Amino acid sequence: MSDVLVVGGGIVGLLGALELTRRGRAVTIIDAPTQYPPASWAGGGILSPLYAWRYSDAMTRLSVDAFSRYQQILGECDAARIPGYEALLHSGGLWVETGGDDAARARRWAERWQIPVQSVSASERMPESAAGAGLLFPSLGNIRNPGLLKVLRAHLQRVGVRFQSAMVSRVLPTRVGAEVLAADGRKWQGDTVVVSAGHMAEQLLLPMGMAMPLFPAKGEMLLFRMKPGQVPAVMLTEKGYLIPRQDGSVLVGSTLRKGDNTSYPTVAGRYQLERLAASLWPALASCSPAFHWAGVRPGCERDIPFIGPVPGTNGIFAAVGHYRNGLVSAPASAELLAQLIAGEPPFTDPEPYSLSSASPSSRSSSSFFNR
Repeated sequence: MSDVLVVGGGIVGLLGALELTRRGRAVTIIDAPTQYPPASWAGGGILSPLYAWRYSDAMTRLSVDAFSRYQQILGECDAARIPGYEALLHSGGLWVETGGDDAARARRWAERWQIPVQSVSASERMPESAAGAGLLFPSLGNIRNPGLLKVLRAHLQRVGVRFQSAMVSRVLPTRVGAEVLAADGRKWQGDTVVVSAGHMAEQLLLPMGMAMPLFPAKGEMLLFRMKPGQVPAVMLTEKGYLIPRQDGSVLVGSTLRKGDNTSYPTVAGRYQLERLAASLWPALASCSPAFHWAGVRPGCERDIPFIGPVPGTNGIFAAVGHYRNGLVSAPASAELLAQLIAGEPPFTDPEPYSLSSASPSSRSSSSFFNR
């Protein structure tokens, strides 16, 4: 039996397992990547919340040092042995279209959190851009998320983390920990269980008495093959964004459809994204996308995730509701989660992320242990 069972193998679950192995815990990750691909596979990998100064301080604390955290993680994972490793992190910066009061607010935010910022028009960074005035955050960047997930899974297997492919149907609290039940009849027992199952977490937590404000949110993206250097930085506008990769590929995103838990791309989504691409960078109007894909984000009605013990249980924890900020906030979320599990002093006040602020369902948690 593993010390910790992690339900969900997206970026939060993988990094949570990494943090726990650092603390000497034996970890098993249970997920179904074929049936439910992790949202972190499909995302764009921008290492900043979109318009970060519009979020609460609690979100900034989870995201402000994401780039340096990933540098450390990739070093620990010995990612240099992986072909193409040098292309995982892109440090070209983040340009954001903004002006007026919003730009002033962004500057105050950047000064407070000691993030370099410059006033730069879009044409100064990218002459072909159709965007206008904005701010450049040169210390920010993006990460190539599919490659990151592969590196992490390979490293975790090397350090002894076990992976079980299964669709989890139930997490049943016991006096200590929980029993995890799979749809095919398999079961696992753990003294510590972490629920980090993306948009599926809602149905796993509800029987424990937690009515979480979670929902699926489908997003679609396009990838264009272009020459390296044409898009020097992530270019973010209110309409959408361009994300450059080291090999010259450019991602365009994204659509957003709340309540949709399907992961197949649509014709309507493609047309919407092609129009968006042409509006962000007119040169793309004459180009055909190389790839079109979709993913399901773990939506949440508030702007910060839930991280911590599940009230009314003993040894069950959750890290859920990261929505569009899973990749950027995952390293800090995983550290906070592991600190709470290990009983260590947390690096930040855990109260804003507590599940105690979620609405309890009508089911009494006291009945869990009488079954």
